[in-house]
Amino acid sequence: MGYSFLHRKERIVLTTIDVINEYGIKGISTREVAKRQGITEAAVFKHFPKKVDLLHAVLDFYAQYDSDISASSLQQKDYLQAIFYYVVTYAEYYENYPQITAITQSYDVLACEDDFREKIKKIYFGRLTALRDLAAKAQQAGLLSCELSAAQIAEIILGFFHAACLTWRFQKYAYSLKNYVASTLQVLLNSFITDRREERVRKWQEF
Repeated sequence: MGYSFLHRKERIVLTTIDVINEYGIKGISTREVAKRQGITEAAVFKHFPKKVDLLHAVLDFYAQYDSDISASSLQQKDYLQAIFYYVVTYAEYYENYPQITAITQSYDVLACEDDFREKIKKIYFGRLTALRDLAAKAQQAGLLSCELSAAQIAEIILGFFHAACLTWRFQKYAYSLKNYVASTLQVLLNSFITDRREERVRKWQEF
């Protein structure tokens, strides 16, 4: 992937994500990052004095759109549409940048590291809370059943999404993640909603 038009610091972050995608979080090497960028390790350390600083920058990059996606979801026509928008927007982003899903699949490893535990928990629970709040508002509006709590609904949806990303990776990105997530999420939401009219499903399909 070419990054020549970007600032050196951002190019280093994106190349680091490429390396993580190939070798995993534990396999990250500043030497490999430098090699791929055609620079010295010293040049990497000029921007990121320690490897931990580089990985923090990777996590910041990973979560950079969280606030915008959450805010945009609230502008949808109703809270069910907002949930659908929230999840499918991430799926579209990941489909266009599949390497970034390597971070999603590294939550457990990062949570075991003192340097990253709080940041990865903040990212995870931030996304989970956004979904939970949307589900709660949908329940309050009478759009979602209250048989499950909003927290349970959010966990089911986010758990499905993470599993879908992992399967997609294992299948070498052989199909559209966005289409798969959208079609499955429609069925999943239909099992939760109190009004199962086809009209709502049709609106989601036109999204």
